[in-house]
Amino acid sequence: MRSPLPDLLADLVDLLPRDERALLLRLHSSSEGSELCTLLVGSHERGAARRLAGRLPRTIHYHQEENTLVARRSAVDHLSSALAQEECGTSSMDDPVTQIVAAQEIGDHQRALTLFEENGGIYFIHFHGNDACLDVLNRFPRAMVDTEETLTMALAMHALKAGNVTHARYLMAQHFGNEMHSLEAVISARGRYPLAVRQFRFLMAIYEDQPISNQLREKLFDMLAELPIDDHLHRGSFYNAMLAVCLQRRELNEAEEIAKRALYHYQQAQAHLLVFYIELHCVVFSLQRGMLSEAELRVQAARKALERVPFDVPADRRLMSLLEGVLAYEKGDAEYLVRFVAEEFDKFAYGEIWPAVVELALVYCSQVVSRQVGLGAAISFLDKWRVQEWRSRRFNTAITMREVELLQNANRWQAAADRLMAVQSRINLTWVETAEEALSRLVDPIEIELAMAWLRHLIQHLPRRPLLRAQIEALLRNEHIGERDRGRLRLWAAYLARVHRDMTRARHLFAELLDELARIGVITHLLGDISLVDALVDDKRVGSQVVSTAERRATLRKLHGFSPGREAKSTVLTAQELRVLRLVAEGGTNKFVARQLRLSEVTVKFHLTNTYRKMGCRRRSEAVAAARSLGWL
Repeated sequence: MRSPLPDLLADLVDLLPRDERALLLRLHSSSEGSELCTLLVGSHERGAARRLAGRLPRTIHYHQEENTLVARRSAVDHLSSALAQEECGTSSMDDPVTQIVAAQEIGDHQRALTLFEENGGIYFIHFHGNDACLDVLNRFPRAMVDTEETLTMALAMHALKAGNVTHARYLMAQHFGNEMHSLEAVISARGRYPLAVRQFRFLMAIYEDQPISNQLREKLFDMLAELPIDDHLHRGSFYNAMLAVCLQRRELNEAEEIAKRALYHYQQAQAHLLVFYIELHCVVFSLQRGMLSEAELRVQAARKALERVPFDVPADRRLMSLLEGVLAYEKGDAEYLVRFVAEEFDKFAYGEIWPAVVELALVYCSQVVSRQVGLGAAISFLDKWRVQEWRSRRFNTAITMREVELLQNANRWQAAADRLMAVQSRINLTWVETAEEALSRLVDPIEIELAMAWLRHLIQHLPRRPLLRAQIEALLRNEHIGERDRGRLRLWAAYLARVHRDMTRARHLFAELLDELARIGVITHLLGDISLVDALVDDKRVGSQVVSTAERRATLRKLHGFSPGREAKSTVLTAQELRVLRLVAEGGTNKFVARQLRLSEVTVKFHLTNTYRKMGCRRRSEAVAAARSLGWL
């Protein structure tokens, strides 16, 4: 009668996870002719080796210092029948990483390269993880890595995902020549560079945060036509990169269509990690549109995609934490995002980050740190992003714009203006002061941000300036304005209408804004302008008629819920007196204040005299200290 032991052993071996069965199979075939079976394990196999030794402590030992598994051959031989069945059936050698490593160990590097290309190639890291990819690449001979395009680009991809764009650029230039430094030169040289090289250079440009012109975008879509319809991995990766271009240009409708195509191709390719990245970008443009419920659904989809990834992805779990923190903050819970900045920021900022995700982090994290910790901490947070050498000029300008917003929110208007004047752009204060219809034609997102920052400065200091209302209306006609910025513009327009005693227009715009906020759910972009909201609410000619529905009152409660209470407001100072006091608090002389507010020095002295009398103070320092304690500054 046949012994049941081989079947029992086969069943027991089959209970082991695939990675542990792979190690057991390789251990059995190692060190032939020796009493001991010894296997050197790769860095990506160490966890599996520890677990296997833990399950079979009387049979197998793992020496952590040498990274080796050791077992007596007589003990391992008892598993030979089970291992033979593993080899005949669907064995753990079906694992691509195991097959590649096995080929490398016997010196068949050409076979290993073929397997590497069949199982992701340049995108191997997205299917098998960072550690497995690096271990496999390190096992190839150096000369082979230097000559094989696929291996060079796979190393460059590994560098990109580690946040080292400079090294990726160096690898590409070393292998393909200095022309690699120019995306347009590479894309235009169709006969000189293979399709895979041109597509990878496009992908690298996204990590570099390089602007893509309309002409270059047409050439890129011509390149897409070269890809077979059923090449899902590479078509998905093209759409992935193009999605970042659309988000960079704030083309949200195009981004939504591109994202659908990328998702389809990545799902067909079973590239779960890449599906996660597309869902992540979908969260970004849902938030840019202000659609909170849509962003929540996208976060759920991103979480499901990440759960399907079969290897450990700590950097991507941090991205997931950022998304969840942003959503919690939009719902009024800042603690999650504050904790993320405190505990995860350093690892997050120095890893793989696409520009759209950087923008999300800059906007939300700087705002929450400023409001929950303080302005100084928020400025320090932004300064940390400047130290990475690969960051582009465009990226540094985006950081400056975040600093400007924080300073304006803290009533540090002159400091904010100094930052704005340091930005090299045609959109300066002189341009904005005279522009009207030109504002409706702005396209570049940074130029739009600059224009809005200067307009916000003018609204604060010169709200009665006649041209301001027409300028805000011109920006509202601009089709490149995002929904969040459009909401801020509606608020500014309502406030200016009130200043100019156009109460019908003020009520209409304010009501329209509150209804829109109730519909979309995202409101944090208005926190810096809470004083304008309060001015409209407190004006009986506006607030009493507009704040008449439960939905609008709920929206206002939510908006004020981000602060411990409504900011203390002056009940004795006029708006102009408060503007003078704020500039004085920043160290401005009477002459400086007069120039900023377009007043005479005599008028400035008059306002200061009234301010001292109303506050019971004798000098500037006393008035500033009292105003700070009352929360006016």
